[in-house]
Amino acid sequence: MQKRQNLLYIFLIFLILSILIFFASQFSFLRPVTSIIQNIVAPIQSLTYRTSNSIFSLGLNPKIKTLQEQNLTLSKKLVDQSKSIADNKALRDQFATAYPKSSILLPADIIGSPSFIPGIFAPEDYILNKGEKDGVKKGQAVVYRDNIVGIITYASDSFSKAETITNSHFSLTSVVLSTQALGVVKGQGGGEMILDNVVLSQELKKDDLVITKGDVNKKGEGILPNLIVGKIVSVNKNPSDLFQIASVKSLLDFSRISKVFIIIGI
Repeated sequence: MQKRQNLLYIFLIFLILSILIFFASQFSFLRPVTSIIQNIVAPIQSLTYRTSNSIFSLGLNPKIKTLQEQNLTLSKKLVDQSKSIADNKALRDQFATAYPKSSILLPADIIGSPSFIPGIFAPEDYILNKGEKDGVKKGQAVVYRDNIVGIITYASDSFSKAETITNSHFSLTSVVLSTQALGVVKGQGGGEMILDNVVLSQELKKDDLVITKGDVNKKGEGILPNLIVGKIVSVNKNPSDLFQIASVKSLLDFSRISKVFIIIGI
């Protein structure tokens, strides 16, 4: 009991130190001092944590402890197996797709989606596990099979951020496949898109496919033509307006994608 109380006091001390370090790190002139303190404190924290775990586990029945470890091992195997199956399927699907060609694609895992809350908010951006060291740059397109998912808006050394085509900041010149009607796809947020700026003389029909017109810069970076944006689900055409508008829905369920592909070369 005395050991547990002592450990509690130690934890409280390190908690206070951690808070102080955090606030100190917010001031640039204190960061060198903060870094030194972190380097000193981190090994002690690690040792204390391991010691506390050992003490608290002394009272556990050895059989229960063994079962817990076996359950953890089995759970990890199941998770790894499920991820492997999903990854293999995504890779097979992508590389079975003739366009875009696989040689210019970089597979990336989605490791976060800050705006996504299941059943409430649709994914508007993704955090990917590939960055500048892998050839990722701002402005590159992100796809799944021949469907455009979004565009890279930020890249660090090891990670990147992609905005989806339904993000309210996203817009792209697009073409209706059946009639070649031109318009601008604009993300509306909440998983919604519209095709705007389509002149009244052009024909828009429900279920028509909308594809990218292409927006590649002189460096060969950007969005390729003929990627599928989605299909038209409704049309709003008023003779007194300058343009007609159509609601567009992606063929992908962005909440269920776990792997995407970044076009890193053209």
